[in-house]
Amino acid sequence: MKISKKVLSLLLVMLLALGLTACGGSNSGQSSNSGEATPASATPSSEESAGTTNTVTDELGREVTIPEDPQKVLALTSAVMQALYNIGVEPVGKVEEYKVTEEGSALPSVGKTQEINIEAVYALNPDLIIASSRFHAALKEELEQSGAVVYYFDPDKVGEIPLVELTPYIGKLLGKEDVADEYVQSVHAMADELKERISTETGIKTGIVIQDGDTVTAAQSASSYGSMLSLLGIENIVPDDLPNAKKASFVSFDVETIIASNPDVIYIMTASKDAENNKAILKKYKNDPQWSSLDAVKNNRLLILPFSVNPNRSTPEDMVKATAEAILKSNK
Repeated sequence: MKISKKVLSLLLVMLLALGLTACGGSNSGQSSNSGEATPASATPSSEESAGTTNTVTDELGREVTIPEDPQKVLALTSAVMQALYNIGVEPVGKVEEYKVTEEGSALPSVGKTQEINIEAVYALNPDLIIASSRFHAALKEELEQSGAVVYYFDPDKVGEIPLVELTPYIGKLLGKEDVADEYVQSVHAMADELKERISTETGIKTGIVIQDGDTVTAAQSASSYGSMLSLLGIENIVPDDLPNAKKASFVSFDVETIIASNPDVIYIMTASKDAENNKAILKKYKNDPQWSSLDAVKNNRLLILPFSVNPNRSTPEDMVKATAEAILKSNK
């Protein structure tokens, strides 16, 4: 019996040892699982966080983290407002210049592009502000105090045709590249059809857009107005490398250069859509000996640029269409 008791005791000790090992293993496993469970449950959150943000460097050289699908986006230029609409994002406010859509015009205002009302910005409580490095760099700290993410873009770095390419630029920023690309393709498809018609029906190859005034100013190719010529396959006679003119939509341009270039079509941008006033403007140019010798005047291609051809009043596609129709009508 003593031997039996010893054996029994040994067996009991062994069983206890195994039990303690099993418990220790179990506890160790729970600790490991617990240690892994926290990161595991945090990992989707972390991955989600990584997946729901887009860290980029803006045009002021700042690293900016853009949230995915921001709900309250505020654009501080009319062009960016329209780019947001083009990709299906409704801005939370407007700048005064914006007149393209009724819904956009009805939004609460934050002032003019170059005269932003900071208090109005704060009142909207945006979660993302898209500002221009050209107009709003001095407002950086005040805009950041709104609590929103602030991203600065540079109009000069958007693309060769900023009027259209701003949409994919903003689309990429907000993770809506597919929608933006579809939009751009549709604009180019329409422009290509009109370009073919202009080439076939009119033979126009060169042109210029000027502003009526005491001195002659002309649209640069990168401007919204110059972009119309580019999209329609018309070469702008205004060179791209004029000194000190990089940031201006319109630049000083002398009549002698226009006469020497003798463009096929001349658009005159006026301050209103008053028909009688515009007729008087055309008459003034046609009766001017300097202008009357030009082929554009002789061939009835000295045209008033439709009042709607303005990025504050029309979509890019409507601007292209109106610009082309003015040429095609003059050919009849």
